[in-house]
Amino acid sequence: MKAWLCGLDDEEAASVSSILTFIGIEHSASLTSISLPDFVVLGKAIESFELDEMIPIISLRSGMDIVGDFNVWFCPLPWRSQSLSSILKEIKQLHTFPQASGVNLNLHVRHLEALLIRQALVSTQGVVSKAAQNLQIQRTTLIEKMRRYNIDKSEF
Repeated sequence: MKAWLCGLDDEEAASVSSILTFIGIEHSASLTSISLPDFVVLGKAIESFELDEMIPIISLRSGMDIVGDFNVWFCPLPWRSQSLSSILKEIKQLHTFPQASGVNLNLHVRHLEALLIRQALVSTQGVVSKAAQNLQIQRTTLIEKMRRYNIDKSEF
């Protein structure tokens, strides 16, 4: 799973980051470094939030205005392992079952495509031409898709 940390102060970021690292969740304060996060963690300073994609939100506030139809959990710090694990289970189930309002096929295809590209690059130690061969696409097509999903070959 991947998390985007948005609007966290230094103390919140340190606390949340250490917990997410401990349970093995990739996270970043930069949305561009994580393509299609599984959920967003919002700091206490964020009073309202608007996002184009349907991504689950964990807020460190006890309440806030959310613009859009989102799944939101209010979970102030300090986090307890039981409450956090139940929230993460619910978030995983959201990705397993289609939403009542329908499925954003484009979002799921992009997520799967980025995942397959990363796996191919891992298996080839970042060699783009070999990864393209494994994916059965042209090298230039792979390079373009890597740009689209902000995938840097030096990560592998």
